Amino acid sequence: MLSSRRKVLVTISQLIAAGGLAACGGADSNTQGQDMNSSALHNGAENDLQLLAGVAYDLLPFEDLDPMLYVTVAQRVLDLESPAVAEALTMLRDSNGSTPWLEVDETQRIALLSSLEQSAFFGTMRATAIEVLFRDPEVFALLGYGGSAIEQGGYINRGFADITWLPEGK
Repeated sequence: MLSSRRKVLVTISQLIAAGGLAACGGADSNTQGQDMNSSALHNGAENDLQLLAGVAYDLLPFEDLDPMLYVTVAQRVLDLESPAVAEALTMLRDSNGSTPWLEVDETQRIALLSSLEQSAFFGTMRATAIEVLFRDPEVFALLGYGGSAIEQGGYINRGFADITWLPEGK
């Protein structure tokens, strides 16, 4: 499992480095283009978008999802321009030294995130990740959710009693 988790995190990094953010609709041609072409990316240094995309994946790791969803989470959190996010980014960087988030051992990453569970940053990351991921039709399919039933007469009329994934009652 660790190797496939690492593959997703590496893919996130590669998407960001390749300028893939424009595909997620979060890129502003003036400001984002500067970030994507910065010397920090070209010299292998990790940027805030990469770090936060990795954090989002660690919070809700769905290996079958398009990594761009995690980039979208990261961009939305950065767009908030929150002091709590800036403070957490500094703390995460300081705790890892020069090692990029994606290269830190998974156990260490989870321990760091656990230490931040009560922070405003963690709450923001979790809420944004939930909002972005669980509103995406790709995630609906992964979880077996058919989408909103209100427009189609409610769940009673959409097979409520046809649940096949629960064990039979005795």
